[in-house]
Amino acid sequence: MKICIIDAKCFISDEHLIEPLYQIGEVAVFDGIPESVEEVLLRAHDADIIMFALMQFTNEMLDKLPDLKVLQFIGTGMWNFVDVEYATQKGIEVLNIEGYGNNAVAEFALSCAFSLARKITAADKNLKERKWTQENMEGMEIEESVLGVIGTGNIGSIVAKKASLLGADVLACDIYESEELKTKYNVRYVPLEEIFSKSDIISLHMKATKENEGIINRTLLSLMKENSYFINVARAELVDNEALYELLKDGKISGAAVDVYDCEPPKDYRLSDLSNVIATPHIGFYTGKANNNSITMSVNSVAKAFQDIIKTKF
Repeated sequence: MKICIIDAKCFISDEHLIEPLYQIGEVAVFDGIPESVEEVLLRAHDADIIMFALMQFTNEMLDKLPDLKVLQFIGTGMWNFVDVEYATQKGIEVLNIEGYGNNAVAEFALSCAFSLARKITAADKNLKERKWTQENMEGMEIEESVLGVIGTGNIGSIVAKKASLLGADVLACDIYESEELKTKYNVRYVPLEEIFSKSDIISLHMKATKENEGIINRTLLSLMKENSYFINVARAELVDNEALYELLKDGKISGAAVDVYDCEPPKDYRLSDLSNVIATPHIGFYTGKANNNSITMSVNSVAKAFQDIIKTKF
C-alpha cells in the first residue's frame, strides 16, 4: 500500500503525527501544489491513497491514477476540490474531516471584525508611509454593535457566542435555530434581509452547496448600510463577488474582509486590491492547534479507510 501526502508537508509540524501511516505502507510526503498533471503523476502515479490539502483534483488527474483507492482531503469541503461524483464512479472513495479548526476560524472572523471596525490595517498603512493622521480613523466598538451571523453551525455558533459575550446585539439566520444561542446568548434569529439591512458587521459561515451557490446576491448586499462591514471566511461561491466588489468600490459598503476566493490562488485580484478590503490567503483555519488536529484526524480517517479496504479484500 502506497500513501502519498501530495502537497501538505508544511502542515506537518511533528512527524510523529503521521507515524501511524507507516504501519499501513510506504509513505511519500511532498510540499507545495503540483503545477501540472505531469507533476501530480511524478509524485503519486502509483499511490493507493492520496492525502491533500491545497490542490484541485481534475477529472483528468483522476483518470491517470489507476491505483488510487482513497482521496483524503485534509480539511472540510472536499466537494470544492474534487468532483466527488466522478471519483466515486471510478471507485475512488473521497473523504474529508470536520471540526478540526472551528475555534480557529471563529476567532479569525472576529479578528477581522475588530480590524475592520477600528480601521487597524488602514492606520497601520498610513504610519508605515510616514503619515501621522487620525483623519477618517474614527472606529466602531463591537460592544453594542449589531453583528449578523449567517449560518450557526459549528463555526458560526462560536462566533455568535463570543460576539454576544463582547456585548454585541447578535442577529442570526439559519434553517436550524439553536435554542442555546437564543436562551443563553440572547441571539435573535431573523430573515436574511433583516441581517443585511440592520447589521453593522456581517459574518458568513454557511456551508457551500450547489443549492446555495450565490445566495449572498446583489439584492442582499445592496441592503447593507454604508457604514457596515462584510466578512467571508466561509466559501467564495456563496457570494456574488462582482457585486461585492462594485459596492465596496463605490463606497456603498464601508469595508470587507475576505479569506476565500472563487479560484485559489486568485486569477482576479481586483477585490483584494481595494483599500477598504482586508484580504488574506485562506488562513482562517491556520493555527498550530488546528493544523495538528487536521493531520491527526486525517491520519485516523485514512487508517479506518485502510481497514475497510482490507475487510473488502478478505
